[in-house]
Amino acid sequence: MVLTERKKKEHPAFIVVAGTTLMLMMGVAYVWGVYVAPLMETFGWNKFQASLPFSVFLLSYTVGMILGGRLQDIYGPKKICTIGALLFGGGYLLSSFTASLTYLCLVYGIIGGIGTGFAYVTPMATVIKWFPHKKGLMGGIVVFGFGAGAFLLAPLARMIISNHSWQLAFRSLGMVFMVLGLIAAQFLRLPPEDWMKGVAKVRIRPSLREATPREVLRAPLFWMLWCFWTLNLIVGLGLMGHIVVFATESGVAIMAAAFILSVVAIFNGAGRIALGALSDKVGRMRVLAGASFLVALVSFLLPFTAGRVELLYILGGVFGLSFGGWLISYPTVAAEVFGTKHLGANYGLLFASYGVGGFIGPLFYSRIYDTMGSYQIAFSISGAMCLVAGVLALVIRYIAKKEGESSKNAPLNT
Repeated sequence: MVLTERKKKEHPAFIVVAGTTLMLMMGVAYVWGVYVAPLMETFGWNKFQASLPFSVFLLSYTVGMILGGRLQDIYGPKKICTIGALLFGGGYLLSSFTASLTYLCLVYGIIGGIGTGFAYVTPMATVIKWFPHKKGLMGGIVVFGFGAGAFLLAPLARMIISNHSWQLAFRSLGMVFMVLGLIAAQFLRLPPEDWMKGVAKVRIRPSLREATPREVLRAPLFWMLWCFWTLNLIVGLGLMGHIVVFATESGVAIMAAAFILSVVAIFNGAGRIALGALSDKVGRMRVLAGASFLVALVSFLLPFTAGRVELLYILGGVFGLSFGGWLISYPTVAAEVFGTKHLGANYGLLFASYGVGGFIGPLFYSRIYDTMGSYQIAFSISGAMCLVAGVLALVIRYIAKKEGESSKNAPLNT
């Protein structure tokens, strides 16, 4: 069907490209590790001090998701994403003038973290509204950029630091992020009400309900979903932070062990697209349950790798694939369970589990290792947690299906 002139100007391809561009830039958040050693050398900080800005960033990122989601529901995605791009790029740029730990926690951790939350939630919520019939696939393509950005920007930042300084890495990347982010944000807009009528004849599965954030917080199903993601992300983000250390201590060469993060990043990005598309076909909670069971298997098998780098890479790939599936399902599940009218805010509330997992996970692995002298107990507990999460996903699927059958709407795409 021929698009009207208005729809040509609002073609969703621009939304997807803009959202993916924003995600590529924000993927730099996952390469904080390249700054740790230079900061320790410059200021004499220990590992805890050099890692603290990133922990503050993860918490602020989650707060930014919740706040930005609510604001974009009110003021629209373009304005909020523009603010997010300014804060994110500006925080990175200001980090180049670091002279104290407090300053870095403020500009990178709080300003940059909140900006990232603003700039992350807006394109994701917007794309879901443009593609209600392909939430998993199109959302996966956009959020793929986050993992791809980490893979591409890590060597770039490392090269700038090695050849020049960590200050120049912050300054140059911050300026690029601000300019590109501001440009990309201008393409974000909500679809017209008659958008789907004009482009395709598809059956769009309705949401279980249209719920306000206050109603969402009172819904048992929300807290079950929140616990599902929290359990998985304690394991996932904890494992992400410790798998290289485990690999080196089990006999893998340092460079080979470091490459495991690249393997995880590649499969993480692939999982966001592949499992997002699969969830459109077979159901969200089926895919999420399967991802949880796979990471449980990875956790139980890791102690037996014993320096076998090929097996470690295979397990890293399975872990990355599953991790990507967990993250892409946040907005799709939020839309199908709680509706799209308040999607930004509700997505942010659900995403708060990421911040909790990111804070607890690395500390959980560290504490067990410090106490027991190895990661074996941590892996066993992690496997059990993922098994519980997988079962919880199947329970959520059953409850959502029953709720859908007893209402006017079709059940969740479970």
